[in-house]
Formats: sequence, C-alpha cells, structure tokens
Amino acid sequence: MHGELITVGNELLSGLVVNSNAAHIAHHLGLSGFLLRWVTVVGDREEDITTALVRGMERASFVLVTGGLGPTDDDRTSEAAARALGRPLRRDALSWDILTGHLKKRKMSMKPGIAKMADLPEGAQRIDHILPRAGYYIGDAAKPLFFLPGVPEEMADMLREFVLPTLKERFPERMTVRSRILRVFGLMESEIGQRLTGLEAEYPELSLGYLPRFPENRLTLTVHASTVDVADAILEKASQSVVGKLGLHVYGVQDDTLETVVGALLQESGYTLALAESCTGGLIAHLITNVSGSSAYFDRSMVTYSDAAKIHHLFVPPELVSRHGVVSAQVAEAMVRGLQRESEANIALAVTGLAGPEGGTPQTPIGTVFLALLCDKGFRLERFQLSGDRQRIKIAAAYIALDWLRRAIIDDSFFNGGQHRNA
Repeated sequence: MHGELITVGNELLSGLVVNSNAAHIAHHLGLSGFLLRWVTVVGDREEDITTALVRGMERASFVLVTGGLGPTDDDRTSEAAARALGRPLRRDALSWDILTGHLKKRKMSMKPGIAKMADLPEGAQRIDHILPRAGYYIGDAAKPLFFLPGVPEEMADMLREFVLPTLKERFPERMTVRSRILRVFGLMESEIGQRLTGLEAEYPELSLGYLPRFPENRLTLTVHASTVDVADAILEKASQSVVGKLGLHVYGVQDDTLETVVGALLQESGYTLALAESCTGGLIAHLITNVSGSSAYFDRSMVTYSDAAKIHHLFVPPELVSRHGVVSAQVAEAMVRGLQRESEANIALAVTGLAGPEGGTPQTPIGTVFLALLCDKGFRLERFQLSGDRQRIKIAAAYIALDWLRRAIIDDSFFNGGQHRNA
C-alpha cells in the first residue's frame, strides 16, 4: 500500500519556501506503517493541480494534498479537486457556520475570498468542526482523499488527529515500520555505501537512507515487517551489523550530537577539559557549552588568535613561531602543553590552522589545520588538509576536535595514530 502527497504552491516551486510539510507528513506516515511512493509539487495553476490529482488517484492507495485552500485568488485546490472528481462545488453548511461565527466575534464582514473557503467538492467532510481552519476529507471516492492546509501547524494537527486515525481504520492490514538513525562522522557517503554493500540483501526487510548533513552523515535504517517484535529484532541485528562495518565512525543514534556524546563521556570518565583555539575562534567551546551541565567538565577555552596571545598566554616560545610559523606541528604541540600547564585540566586540546581565504603558501595552503591532544593516556598530534570556504574549514576542524575527544576516551588505539609520542 503506497500513498501520494501533492503539495501545492508557487512558493514551493520557486524555492522561496522549504517544503517542510512533505518531510513531516512522510515521516509520520512511515511511523504508522503508511509509505509514500510519490511526492508531487505543483504550482497554483488549477489545471496542474487537477492533473496531479487525477494521476494520484490512478496510481496511489490514498492521496494527501496540502495547500491552496485559503481565501486568495491563487488558492485553487478545491476547484481543481471538484474538476478532477467530476463533482460540483457545494456550500458546506458547517464550514459556513464556523466562518460566519468567527467573523462575527471579530466584528468583521464576510468577503468573497473567505466565503469560497466554505465551498467544497460534493461529498467532502470538513475535518475541523470548531476552528475556521481549511481542511476536508473525501471518503466516498475510489481512493481516500485528504485536503489539508498549507500552514504547517494546522497541517500537523489534522494529520495527527484525523488523517492517521482514518487511514488506520481504512487500512487495518499494514506492515509494521521501525526506523533508527545512526550518526556517522569521518566517512564520506560513498565509503559508507561501499562498506555496507550487501547489507540490504542480507536483510530483505531493511532499507537504508543516506542523509549527508555537513560535517557528518546520517544513516537511516528502516525495517518493514509483519509484527512489532519481528521489526524490532531485525532492526537491532541490522544496526549491530552496521556498527560492526563502520566501527567507531558511528558515534550516536537518533538525536545524539557529537557535543552531547562527548559531554557524557567527559562526565562519566571524570575528565576536565581545556581548549586552546586559534583558527576555530572559540567554535569548539561554543559546541561544548551547548550542552546543559557542561560546567561539570569544561574548565576553559583560550582563544589565542594572535601570535602574541599564543606566546603570552600559552608560553609558546617566540623562536618556534619565527622558525616554523604559527600554523605548524611545533606550535600546536607548544600550545597544548602550555594550555595544560596553565589550566591543570586533565585533558587538553589545541588547534591552529589557516581558514582562509588569504594567507596560504605552497608549504602551508589554506585548509591546513594542526590538532594536538594531551592527557594522562598520551599525546597525539596530526595535520589535516581541509577543503571548502572559511566557514566550512572552521566547522570541520571543530568537529574533528570533538571526535578526537570522544576517541581519546573510548579508543585505546587512538594514541597510536597521527604524529605522536608519549606525554
């Protein structure tokens, strides 16, 4: 059983408005065991809406439409629905009473645009019996048809309160759907796909969805099965298989973020954290302190942006700066050792780099970033060559730093990598 969603509005086609309604509807239908096979976006032309409706009724088990139900001239969904069904528009008594009552309370007169919101295709049933919100259901057609407002809050209410219960009653026999999001950092989408080759063949009930969200990737595992228990069991096995193939690149599930995961690990391990930031300009500290309760493990961040600040506050020897440059392995190491000396935190991390767009050289191009981490487990230093504009480089460096903190706590082999030596 597959449905179709038709979203109406020139603003959606132009890109002026993000089609958030489609994402919301698809997600909540899926959680209830109803899948969308088609999502169609059309403008405000009545002919286009009519064509989309006719096609949707031909190929889908149910159709949802959002938008085009308001009082303006470009709201033509009801006219298109009547045309697609071959039915006349009729004045709906309940809609008229609700609209007139609403206007009377506000001492407003009826206008033609508002009046037309009470004209529904013959056989339509109004969804909201109290508030003057557009939206109706046609259940006596060959396929159940739902017409919802384009206003996201109103749409979401009607979806939850009416559409989903009606679909469940109309289609009692349906698959159970279970879904899980795995958060992945440090692997490109193509490499994730390569590592997971054959997984869907191993689990025929499983489908994978890839959602790159810089600087990470989100992998969605969705299972369709006959019962909840079967779906949950398959989802758990498939998730374990993914973690086995991707390893520590999987850092969390569902709504986890790197900063929340790192914060929990720091608190559990008893570590206190100090940061020395140059090219990231305090971004790592911003991410860390986004987490409530971070004062329990976060000591300080020193944004030593200038050469003088590194020398004065982190005790970086001036000769290191003049000999190797401020963006160098030597200066990064001096920064983190000076930071630990100054703060006495038991885990210290420093970053220095070139975010651009000016200042690069053949030896140290834009995007060069050095990270250094020092704690009781050891010391690690590494050079990265990041790509993109200034903002992208700063974000990538900050998230690599968070990932380093995570790995330093949970991965015994972490200090075997990079340019390293014992603390």
